[in-house]
Amino acid sequence: MVKRKVNNFFIIIFILLVLINTSESQVSSPFNKLILQDTPSVYSFIISGHFHGASTNASTFPSSTIQASIDTLNSLNPLFLMSLGDMFIDVNETYIHHYQKSLFDKLKMPLFNAVGNHDVSNGNMYEKLFGKSYFSFRNGTEVFIILDTEKDDGSVMADQLAFLTDALKLSFSKNIFIFSHRPVWAENSERYKKLFNGNTRTMFGSNNYENVVRPLLMKYSKEKNIYWVSGSLGGGPASFFYDKEIATNITFMQTAIRDQQRDAVLRVNVADGIVNFNGISLTGEQLEPIENYNVDFWNNTIPVEQKFNFRLLPYLTKQLIFHHYFWVGFISSVILIAFFVLIKNRWKRSK
Repeated sequence: MVKRKVNNFFIIIFILLVLINTSESQVSSPFNKLILQDTPSVYSFIISGHFHGASTNASTFPSSTIQASIDTLNSLNPLFLMSLGDMFIDVNETYIHHYQKSLFDKLKMPLFNAVGNHDVSNGNMYEKLFGKSYFSFRNGTEVFIILDTEKDDGSVMADQLAFLTDALKLSFSKNIFIFSHRPVWAENSERYKKLFNGNTRTMFGSNNYENVVRPLLMKYSKEKNIYWVSGSLGGGPASFFYDKEIATNITFMQTAIRDQQRDAVLRVNVADGIVNFNGISLTGEQLEPIENYNVDFWNNTIPVEQKFNFRLLPYLTKQLIFHHYFWVGFISSVILIAFFVLIKNRWKRSK
């Protein structure tokens, strides 16, 4: 009898430990609260960036192409949807309310986001509402690492560097996906010098990708496939960019939507550790294989430039004047000018 009670006690403890570990390992979206389902062998997921669409979009709703394609995205039954930053054009109660009812509540898969510069505006309300801006999760033989490339002006440093180092060490992984808004891997590269001119870039000097992050990735890229996908794709001939470094086994990609005819999302298919990609147009356009959108394609394809709509000037001027950044800059400039005038007058009187 005593032995049976002891056995039952250990069984209960074991079940509790399993339940605790299971609950801790569950990953849920901070936007629609859906839980990431464990699908270890065959699955797919969707990636795109710039969900707010065009830079002139101040509707407080997501891009029209995203809203019109929610049923399509749901029908693909992806494991999750990854946003590559600039999901919002600004973060405040109005935007969040409109996104909740027009996007978050309609998605049938967990949604995650690698923050962009627009997401962390307004006093970084984003982190207060949606949690930490860099994190990771895993599924099957894949590790997914989400970085905050707005932190430290595009460099991966301090706690975030330690986090990245630990995530890369996971021994079971065959494929490592790194998601970020900025293509920090492109900033100091001669290969990508002419590309992505409309991107958010490091303001002072250069980021630490070449000196710190790249050598770290190369420690693991011979044994694991590394895919770094970014979403700051300001302009260009397509919604995709693909470039695989054969020597390092690191694949660099970009994808974003801009409320244009070329809008598309990237579908990643995984089958027993084997990865392949295909694009899904949101407007019905015929797409080439993802691998065709390479450096040569981008260098040799001249995008059709859209003419500026001067009718937007009154609207854009109003948006500028009523944005808090304008007044912060204006007041700072007034204070600075007043300070220099005061110094100049004192200097004159002292002569």
